[in-house]
Amino acid sequence: MEISEDTLADYLLQRTALFDKTSPLIVTALSNEKDKYVDGYLNYLYTLKQGNRKYVVKHSKKTISSGISLAPIDPKRNYLEYMTYQLRAGLAPQMVPETYYADPNDHLFIMEDLSYLTVLRFSLCRGDVLPRLGKQVGEYLARTHVATSKMKLPSDYWRALTSYFKNTDMRLIITDFILKPPEGLAKDLTPYQKALRDILDTILQEPTTKHDWDNLIARISSKDECLIHGDFHSSNVFVSQNSFKVIDMEYTMTGPFSYDIGYFLANILSQYAAFSIRGKDSMCTFLLQVIQDTYKTYFSYFSAHMPGDHQERFLEILQDSLGYLAMANINRVSHLGEFPDFDCLDNSKAEFLAKGLSMMLAQKLFNNRLQLTTPEQACELITTTRDNFLRQLITTNENALILS
Repeated sequence: MEISEDTLADYLLQRTALFDKTSPLIVTALSNEKDKYVDGYLNYLYTLKQGNRKYVVKHSKKTISSGISLAPIDPKRNYLEYMTYQLRAGLAPQMVPETYYADPNDHLFIMEDLSYLTVLRFSLCRGDVLPRLGKQVGEYLARTHVATSKMKLPSDYWRALTSYFKNTDMRLIITDFILKPPEGLAKDLTPYQKALRDILDTILQEPTTKHDWDNLIARISSKDECLIHGDFHSSNVFVSQNSFKVIDMEYTMTGPFSYDIGYFLANILSQYAAFSIRGKDSMCTFLLQVIQDTYKTYFSYFSAHMPGDHQERFLEILQDSLGYLAMANINRVSHLGEFPDFDCLDNSKAEFLAKGLSMMLAQKLFNNRLQLTTPEQACELITTTRDNFLRQLITTNENALILS
């Protein structure tokens, strides 16, 4: 049976015992590629409602219509994701949604509906302060990284895990698209968009930057240390003041400890830049605390559950994660796509300033990361760079008023 919004109800009533066959099962498609904020363009998503019960179905095919050109992706990733949920539910209870059914042949699974929570990205865009956020991020990553690490597992378990979660197609998306800077100049760019691409060119002109950038990309494939989420950003986390749940695990693969941390904190840096231009200093203070709490909680849990002295390892994780943070941040801006972190700004000039500041902060972190030895030092560099940028902006505006 071809899975669609029209056929899914009959399919599930026939195949599963989750639903009452005498009551209507209402299916609603969520994957609307015309909605600029729909993530998960590689999959079809549906909500199921029967009485007071609600679920979400994730269905994978080789291709799906989207604004990004990708080669066909093996739909078997769907069952791999389902198994990842099963694994992580045991490692980080209450931090992942429940799953109820999977069909590896038709490439779909049913999971808990999280509509009672809010997507973290949009919660942050509204200016919501979540005091536990950094600690929750650090705990979730540490729990899932440590328990699945090469250091922790017997060698035969580790080999089996590496083989099962090879995930070649999704790994290529990370190395060849997510972390690789855009090449060539797109057509019909606005002056602001062209200026952002010019900033990217300036960043990459330094030979050491390009060399370091390529080395960090290579480590995604060569530095197998634990099972990583692979796509851990603020749209893949649902929150409330009391809840924290992580979704969208189809990128799960073995990789370096540092990648998930850096990739997530790239969103925090973008939000910090946007709130700096909006003049919301209290939110900026909170976001810097998220960065510090993430690292501190991660390292604390790691130390408590891994015997030995890990100071050199922690320094490597910190410095490499700052590299991935910078790369993801710069790439997201320079790809010139829709970006909710900045879309809450009042006008195109403010949006450009926030994006420019975000790229500048990322560049500073990337170029100076090997001299940074603590999260506090990284936050101090962010603050100093931001303050200098804002001072120059004020001076430029004052001079423009005088000249006018």
